[in-house]
Amino acid sequence: MSRKKYDVILRLFQIMPAVALLHILIFQFGIPSQTYQVFHYPVYTVYLFFFILSLVLLFILIKINETKPEQLGFVFLVLISIKFALSYIFLLPVLQDNTESAYMEKINFFMIFIAFLAVEVVLASRLLNKK
Repeated sequence: MSRKKYDVILRLFQIMPAVALLHILIFQFGIPSQTYQVFHYPVYTVYLFFFILSLVLLFILIKINETKPEQLGFVFLVLISIKFALSYIFLLPVLQDNTESAYMEKINFFMIFIAFLAVEVVLASRLLNKK
């Protein structure tokens, strides 16, 4: 496995665990525990869900970049759309809940979603610029 070839995945492994640790520490020390203890999904589960999706997305982009680099942008848009749909399905139980903790969980979920999306866009742009 060539390190340069999979550099974007290495960057994902460097960035997102640090972000997750910071987020979890903020939850542990900044938010009352009764708020996040009734979440449908613990914070680490949401991070794991998005981390796996991002890992799969980046592996697919690397393979597409090897075979058909001119299609990389289009494939990225399709994969991000699929990720949106899977995220919606994953979040559906929370969206149907109208409690105060569900409101906090929705905000938490979308913060994590935006963080992963931003990292994926930056890493995908690196792949696009390597053409």
